[in-house]
Amino acid sequence: MSLNSKSSNKNHHKSSNKKRKRYSAPPGYTREQYRKDTMQAYGVLTGIGVFLVAILVYFVFIRKPASGENPSADAAQTVTVERTTDTETESDSSAEPPAAVSSSSDSSLSTSSAADSSSEADSSVSSAAESKSENKTAEAAGHKLEVKDGITYVDGIMIVNKTYSLPADYAPGLDPQAEEAFNKMASDAWADGVSLFICSGFRSYREQEMLYNNYAAQRGADEADRVSSRAGHSEHQSGLCMDVNTTEFDFAGTHEAIWLANNCADYGFIIRFPLGKEKITGYAYEPWHIRYVGVKAAKEIFDQDICLEEYLGVTSDYKNSTDQNG
Repeated sequence: MSLNSKSSNKNHHKSSNKKRKRYSAPPGYTREQYRKDTMQAYGVLTGIGVFLVAILVYFVFIRKPASGENPSADAAQTVTVERTTDTETESDSSAEPPAAVSSSSDSSLSTSSAADSSSEADSSVSSAAESKSENKTAEAAGHKLEVKDGITYVDGIMIVNKTYSLPADYAPGLDPQAEEAFNKMASDAWADGVSLFICSGFRSYREQEMLYNNYAAQRGADEADRVSSRAGHSEHQSGLCMDVNTTEFDFAGTHEAIWLANNCADYGFIIRFPLGKEKITGYAYEPWHIRYVGVKAAKEIFDQDICLEEYLGVTSDYKNSTDQNG
């Protein structure tokens, strides 16, 4: 074998030994440390990959064309709707075609219209409430109106009519002071040759309810409202009123009726539903129906030729009713 051949074989042998040489870790470098370093390297590579993908997505799908560039013909048309507020302008982008934006605008207008309608309705309700409040304030203007246990008093005088009601369970019976005043009046009338007696005094809520319903069944509700009171709105339940001698309309013009009208105020009574005041009291003229209010008030009402509603500045109308009994 030649010298060159030996040299070639020697170099080949060294090269083979070099390829088979295995990597040996530096002193003190453990397999566990190697595994940790490898995982960290994989993590870094993964992060770089995600970053590159994000950049790709941005430029392909998100990035808007620069000024002067034309968007792709296949790209969905982008419509920008700007809403200006007091402090800033916001831009909302939508990938929907113009028709969809128009529908959205119509929906917004409808919502706005609905909100305006709701606002107007609330305003109307508020106005109605304020109007009702003003009407209540107008009642007894210039007088002291107070409610105690469901009973309304104006200047200390109990008021019971179509506007103001009594609780269903209010049942005081005939007022002793009113009864005493009547007995004195009847005695003095007797001395004048006039006979007066109580035909009907206190009447309970239930009794009035049956009486009114009977009238309504026979004559109709409108006529019943003209000559009778609905339950809770009758002065008979207060114990302060009386029907004298009769409840027939032919009592008017009799000697007894004339004496009663001319003298009852001296004993604290008034003709509760006087002639000519029907639209104010809400009831037909009843010459037999008297109400005790005290001598001072009775004389003032008689001298001024007015009714109790006018004297107290109140209404008598079921439309204004404060009926607490439903």
